[in-house]
Amino acid sequence: MKPSELIERYSAGETLFNGLKLSGINLVGADLIGITLNEADLRGANLLFAFFNRANLTQANLVGANLSGANLSQADLSGADLRNATLHGTLLQNSNLRDTDITLATFLDANLMAADLRGADLSGATLTGVCLRGANMRQEKKSYYTNLQAANLARADLQGANMKGVDLSRANLVGANLKEVNLRDADLRKADLTNANLKGAFLTDTNLTGAKLNGANLIGANLVRAQLSQAELNDITARGAVMTHAVFNRATLNQADLTLTRMNHADLSRANLSGANLTDADLVEAFFARANLMGANLSNANLTRAELMSANLAGVILRGATMPDGKVHR
Repeated sequence: MKPSELIERYSAGETLFNGLKLSGINLVGADLIGITLNEADLRGANLLFAFFNRANLTQANLVGANLSGANLSQADLSGADLRNATLHGTLLQNSNLRDTDITLATFLDANLMAADLRGADLSGATLTGVCLRGANMRQEKKSYYTNLQAANLARADLQGANMKGVDLSRANLVGANLKEVNLRDADLRKADLTNANLKGAFLTDTNLTGAKLNGANLIGANLVRAQLSQAELNDITARGAVMTHAVFNRATLNQADLTLTRMNHADLSRANLSGANLTDADLVEAFFARANLMGANLSNANLTRAELMSANLAGVILRGATMPDGKVHR
């Protein structure tokens, strides 16, 4: 079908176009609001600046299509194939992208606010500067999760998004806004979260093994039982964060601000905390075996029953701290 025929029939009131073969079609700037093109073949289609608000594109083939600047707000793209598609500046607010294949797609500065991405595969996708505020990516069951492996989410806005159980291993989240995001049970192994904003984020049971969080904002974040072995957390700000039972084995926390943190039962064995500020921190039964605390500030910290015997305490400030034996250091 030619573009002119499709537009003419749509203008006459027809909206159902199931399973059409439209590969390579040019629909630049077309107004097709509310159209139904489910299971349509739109491979390599040029949909630049087109209007597909509330359109039905379920299971459509959009491989390599150009959707830059297009408006797909409230559109249904569930099960669609968007591999290698270009969505630069595309509007996808409140859209349904469940179970879509979006591998290697480009979403530069796209708006995916409140979009449903449950079960979507975004591995290797570029999402630099994307807005994903309030997006739903939560894991429904163990075998059903959103895949963002090695995705580029640098400077993306994910504030308040539900990313429970999402696979973000090796993802680029440099400078991303993850304020109050739910990342419980998420896989962030070897992810780069340098200078990311994780203020008030939920990272309970999250796997951050080998991740980079240098300069990140973790104020008030919840990291209960989080796995942070060999992670880089230099110069982080984590005032008031809850890190009970978290594992920091061999992690680096140089110059980290950990004031008022709750780190009871945390495993800090072989961790590097040189110059860290742990003022007023709760460290009951914390495990510091062979940890480097050189020059750290532990003023007024609670170290009751903490393991400090083999730690490097050179130059440590312990004024007012409750020591492992329960005595207050003077």
